[in-house]
Amino acid sequence: MRSRRLFKGLLAPLALLALVATLGTLQYRWLGQVSQAERDQLRESLDRRAREFAEDFDREITRIHQTLQLGSTPFDPARPEPFVHRYDQWLASTTTPAIVKAVYYVKANERGFALFRYGPDTKTFTPTEWPSALEPVRRRLSGDVDEAPSAGSGANRMITFTSTPVVIEVPAIVISLPILPDVVLPRMEIPRTPITDHTFMMALRMSHSHVIAELDDRYIRDELVPALVTRHFSESGSMAYRVSVVDARSEPFVSRNLAPGVRLDPARADVMMPFFGVRPETFRNATVTWTGPAGSAGAKSGLRIVRPVPNVTSEFSIAVGSQAAGAMGGPVMMRTPGGHWRVLVQHSAGSLDAAVEAARRRNLWLSFGILAVLAASAGLIVINARRSERLAAQQMDFVATVSHELRTPLAVIRSAAQNLAAGVVHEPGQAQRYGDLIETEGRRLTDMVEQVLEYAGLEGDRRPVMARPVDVGGVVTDVVSSCSALFDAEEFETVTNVAAGVPPVLADEGAIRRALHNLLTNALKYAAAGRFVRVDVIGGAAKGRQEVQIAVSDRGPGIDAEDLAHIFEPFYRGRYATERQIHGSGLGLSLVKRIAEAHGGRVTVKSAPGAGTSFTIHLPAAPADTVVQPLEPAADTGPGA
Repeated sequence: MRSRRLFKGLLAPLALLALVATLGTLQYRWLGQVSQAERDQLRESLDRRAREFAEDFDREITRIHQTLQLGSTPFDPARPEPFVHRYDQWLASTTTPAIVKAVYYVKANERGFALFRYGPDTKTFTPTEWPSALEPVRRRLSGDVDEAPSAGSGANRMITFTSTPVVIEVPAIVISLPILPDVVLPRMEIPRTPITDHTFMMALRMSHSHVIAELDDRYIRDELVPALVTRHFSESGSMAYRVSVVDARSEPFVSRNLAPGVRLDPARADVMMPFFGVRPETFRNATVTWTGPAGSAGAKSGLRIVRPVPNVTSEFSIAVGSQAAGAMGGPVMMRTPGGHWRVLVQHSAGSLDAAVEAARRRNLWLSFGILAVLAASAGLIVINARRSERLAAQQMDFVATVSHELRTPLAVIRSAAQNLAAGVVHEPGQAQRYGDLIETEGRRLTDMVEQVLEYAGLEGDRRPVMARPVDVGGVVTDVVSSCSALFDAEEFETVTNVAAGVPPVLADEGAIRRALHNLLTNALKYAAAGRFVRVDVIGGAAKGRQEVQIAVSDRGPGIDAEDLAHIFEPFYRGRYATERQIHGSGLGLSLVKRIAEAHGGRVTVKSAPGAGTSFTIHLPAAPADTVVQPLEPAADTGPGA
């Protein structure tokens, strides 16, 4: 029956533990899914930021390229009105007019290319010599290209532009103007790469005349790019990113959240986005010169973009004339080189994966910490249930023991009273013995009642209400003297040692007497085999304060290790007392502990089987200027716990 009640009491905590384990498993899986979704969301957000950064920059480059195109009307630098209108239109629409450093017009002739510089103030084109800064542009227009073409196979052919409108070495934007009829172009040098049947070279020969917009490299590096980095990669809460912008030579010139001299490894960047190019849609209706297989003669062919490939800004379909299509063997795909500069972005944790994993670990620790608290609560419920059950059993044993202890003296008293009332006792000596017996048993009853009342009075760790300066040495000597008759009857050897200079304590003298009396009577009951009791009173220091120690030692059988941890619990009686049916209620040592703690002290015990036991009461010493009060008269106490 008892085991069944125990099982029912543990059923709810066990079910709670099972629920905690289930929640832990589900939490682990759910956090994994949440982390994956967060990783995808962060990567998508970072990709979008980098893409918007590149689009914002390239939008300025593309706007220059589109606005400064002059349509299908041939351009004459002597009549610059169409260009002036276009240039003023660009100035009115742009937010970064400082990006353009100078504007030139290039016209092809038999000797090469003539160069004219545009004056924004005079709104005219003036002939000029080629500056050294534009030498990369001149080589580009001359067709001196060293880039290898890409090859294709089958019905679909891939053609690669050998140049782009952006000349990054300057930097500058080359804007091709409409082709004029019957204009002889300078001889174009063919790349040294062999031409095969499956290779088509697309050279940047979109016209015989061009507009060159020279860009301000210093403004771009020092103002425009840093402003875009701040706009798109500003810190948002814990999402701090390391940003590095590198040029065509892979040299960083803008950094954010990076220590000086530290480079961001492109291989470890979360996002690497190229920029500084003209968007492919600006090539609509362009005209190019292509070279067919086996070095066939060049032919001009109209080029029209049919469909940009989704999400790939540098690749799109083109349609060519029938002659070109026949030579090329079918539909043609064109790929233009991407941006020349790159923006590298990395999470401050080292990578997005590392940041998400760190957040996942924190969430796991937090979640499992909460679940651990729930599990610990369930464990405490189980422990408290066991303790409550054990306490209830001890209380029942206490009730049974007290009932037995009360019944014995009551039976003796009633028997003696009945004999006296019935006139059985006639002699005065015999009547005296009956009287002493009644008094002894009555005192025993009184002691048991006082112990129970004292335990109830000290419940709740109340402070002593009668505290006053007490000479501990005098109290100990007085209590040992009052118990001398009991020790003599049992043939005990007693030794009392009070050290010199022991300071007084602030205490309830009566409570100290009862605590010491309980220890002495315990020695009488449990250490009868040794027939020895020693009481020592010494001064000492512990935990930074002065204290007085009262030690009661015996040479009895000692206390078993399994009982040593429980001897101060109320109603607890060890196996030795139970087996030998030693009288007691199990409250004596608990009262000693509570009395010591009520005075701000403690009780310690040292014991080993066969080596005796020593109980020590530690009481805090009174201040040095305390005046000791006279001792109270010794109370007449009987047997203890």
